[in-house]
Amino acid sequence: MFLSNYNDRDECDCKHLVLNIIVAIGLFLMTFVPFAFAADTTTENNEAPRTQVTTAEAKTADWAVSIPAQGEVLPWEVAIISAKTNGIGATEIKVVEGDSVRKGQVLARFDDRLLKAELAQAKANLALAASNLQLATNNLKRFEQLKIKQTLSEQEFEQVSTQAATAMATRDQAAAAVTLAEVKLADATVIAPDDGKILERNIELGKVPGTGEVLFRLLRQHKLEWVVQINAEDLDRVKPNMLAQINVANNKTLPGKIRSVSPQLNSNSRLATVRVILDGSPDLAVNTYADGKILIGNAKAIIAPADTLVIKDGKTWVFRLKNNSAEQVLVTLGRRVGQEIEILSGVNAGDVLVWEGAGFLNDGDKIAVKTAHTTGAQ
Repeated sequence: MFLSNYNDRDECDCKHLVLNIIVAIGLFLMTFVPFAFAADTTTENNEAPRTQVTTAEAKTADWAVSIPAQGEVLPWEVAIISAKTNGIGATEIKVVEGDSVRKGQVLARFDDRLLKAELAQAKANLALAASNLQLATNNLKRFEQLKIKQTLSEQEFEQVSTQAATAMATRDQAAAAVTLAEVKLADATVIAPDDGKILERNIELGKVPGTGEVLFRLLRQHKLEWVVQINAEDLDRVKPNMLAQINVANNKTLPGKIRSVSPQLNSNSRLATVRVILDGSPDLAVNTYADGKILIGNAKAIIAPADTLVIKDGKTWVFRLKNNSAEQVLVTLGRRVGQEIEILSGVNAGDVLVWEGAGFLNDGDKIAVKTAHTTGAQ
C-alpha cells in the first residue's frame, strides 16, 4: 500500500534529503579535522624530543707545572781514544760503531814485534848496568877501608866514588828505558778506558796512524743528556736536580734529572743552556732532536675530559648542563695529561659538562642525560 502512494515527487525529495545530509557531514569534517591537527601539532611542539647525551663533572686535580723545551740528545761525556804509537800498523780491530764495551776491553792491536825487541834490549842493558853498579859499589867499599887506614890518596878515592855514582846513574837510566819500552809495548794494545758504547771508529786494518790521531770515540757509561735552551724569564725557576721528561717515539716519555743550569745567557739568542741527564741507558741516537718539559712543581687545576671540547668558529667551547638545557660556554685551555685537559677559564669545579653528543648541540638545546661519567681527578 505504500508503493501505491509513492510518486516521482517523493523520490526527488528523498534525493535532496540524502544530498543535504552528505553536505552536512562534509562540512563537519572540514571544520573538525584542522582543529584536531592543530591540537596534535601543539602537543608535539610542547613535547619536542630531547637530545640524549652523556655528561662528566669538572674536577680539581693537583697537576705538575712544567716548562716546555726542545733540544738535542747528546753524550753525557765522550772519551777520546787516540793512538799512542807511531810508525806501526793496526793488526786487529775488534769493535765497530754501536758496540758496547767494558772497561779494560781490547779495542785494537798494533804490530808490536819491534816494540818487544826494544823491550828485550832495554832489559839487557838494565842487567848490564846493574852488574856494573854492583862492581863499582864493591870497589867503593874497599877503597873506603883503605881511606880509613890512610893508605889511599883523596884524589884516588874521589875517582872511585865518581865511578860508583856513574854506575848507579847508568843503572837508573837503563831501568827508565825498560819502563819506557814497556809503556810503548802496552800502547800497542788499545783498551777501553771506561764502560760505554763506541760512537765512532776511525781505524782500519793495516792503517799506520800518527801519535795523537783519534781512533775511537766512546760514549762513557752509556749515559745521554738532553741539552735544551730556556728563556731568561724561566731561568730563576729552573734548578739542578729538578726532574724532566722528554718525548720519544711511540708516545713514550723518558725521565731525567737536571745536571746543570748555565749561569749565563747566550749573547745572540738570549737563552740559557740546561743539561738533563736521562735515566738509565736509553736506546736513542746521539744528536736526536726531541721536545719535552722541565717539571718545576705542582698546582691545582680544574680538569675535564678532552672530548667535552667543541671547536666552533676557531674557538673552543663546552656545553654546560643548566636547567635540562645545553649552555654553550667559551673556555681557555691549559695543560693536558692523557685524555684530560685543564680549563683555565669558563668552567668551575663541579660544573656538569656534556661529554658524548656535544658536537651535535647548539646553545639552549634541550637535553636528556642518559649516563653521567666521573673523572679520576679529585
